[in-house]
Amino acid sequence: MEKSGIALLVAGMLFLAACSFGNRHTTIVEKSNDHYLRIEYAGHISFNEDGTAIRSISRDGYVEYQQDSKKLEAKNNGNGGISYELYDGYEKLGMDERGRQFIAEAVKVMMQKTHHP
Repeated sequence: MEKSGIALLVAGMLFLAACSFGNRHTTIVEKSNDHYLRIEYAGHISFNEDGTAIRSISRDGYVEYQQDSKKLEAKNNGNGGISYELYDGYEKLGMDERGRQFIAEAVKVMMQKTHHP
């Protein structure tokens, strides 16, 4: 009876490990006296070919990016698209030219810092 309990426990642990296999979570933080950069992401993230936008985020994935007072949060919206929240300090940015420019700048930094091809 004791051996079967241990075998069941081991099987359960292997199952849990298999379920989380491939779910990547990464955090990068750089600080200096006058600069702060934080990149956190989970799941599979892909960028467009010219490195100016996020092409896709896996279903359970997300990206959080902060450079000084600017913040970007992106996640899979459940319909194959990406939902964004963009901030410059306390000001919420829209998906206008200013917002798209911020996304492009953030993607270039993320690709450089994560050594994305």
